[in-house]
Amino acid sequence: MTSPTADRLLDAQVAWVLARLEDDLPTLVAEEVASLLAVGQRLTVGALVDADDVFALISDVLERVPPSTAASTFTAVLAEVLHAGPADGEEHTLGDVVSREHVEALTDAALAGTDTLKDALDDLTRSPAVAAVAGRFMARVVSEVVQTNRAMAEKLPGLGSLVSFGAGAAGKVIGATQVDALVGAAAGQGAGFAVRRLNAIVVDTLRDPGTRAAVLEVYGLYADQPLTGLQRAMTLEQAQHLAGLVQDVVIDAAPSAPVQALVRAVAEGFVATYADHPVSELVADLGVDAEAVTAHVTTLAARAITAAREAGELEPMVRSRLAPFWESPEVAALLGD
Repeated sequence: MTSPTADRLLDAQVAWVLARLEDDLPTLVAEEVASLLAVGQRLTVGALVDADDVFALISDVLERVPPSTAASTFTAVLAEVLHAGPADGEEHTLGDVVSREHVEALTDAALAGTDTLKDALDDLTRSPAVAAVAGRFMARVVSEVVQTNRAMAEKLPGLGSLVSFGAGAAGKVIGATQVDALVGAAAGQGAGFAVRRLNAIVVDTLRDPGTRAAVLEVYGLYADQPLTGLQRAMTLEQAQHLAGLVQDVVIDAAPSAPVQALVRAVAEGFVATYADHPVSELVADLGVDAEAVTAHVTTLAARAITAAREAGELEPMVRSRLAPFWESPEVAALLGD
């Protein structure tokens, strides 16, 4: 049971807080942001957080968010938007999203790693399945070349009969075996060689100066083309299924030991970098300034306050947080009621 004086003081304080929230919110937010930034100039990052705290937070987010209902909803909506394409009535091109300078930089970085790519491709020779596929691929290429040359030769007077005689003679020696089967058998016996040869072709092609020009030329062909959705490539159901598969991969990978170890290493390195620096310096390095924070917080807070007031919840919320102070025995003793 509070005293009449405490009740009147509570009413006055509630009215004062509501007035500030409703009539002077921008000034209130600006004052609070400035106060926090001022404190940030005196406190270091290491005094507020440590690597274990950051790791625990990120780890919890990675474990809980990907499988959440909200994440599933976001994934489905994202698939729908990507499938439908731009919906603002304006045409957007690839060049609007990725500049030529960035494509050039990425291409140069990728082509500079051909030695690493060669080592990775050579590792594939240890896989019998990959070797078999490479062998069949080489056999198909050789077979297609032979068949094409035969077709062209048959169009030339005199040469066609010679090629037919050669094919017929080969048929008498090896029976009804086709050329592609013969080549396939030979390639199958040297599947490892086929993989290494393919690797050499791929690497040599990437090292060719013309590869860079070809990549940039392809970019130039599509840079001015309007971006569209995925309707031509797949149905909406296929897009949603693909998005769901990606989400499943993230759900399984996020809490795994390797990802957790990576998160811990990043958290420790980040905190170690800024541990002795003021929080305000970290905020500045993030590109955040007081004006931007004030503008965003004011907009969000104004909407929340308006919604709470219209629902009749604002005054009870404020009163419930202030009342315990005025109801406390210490205040009653001071008021002497």
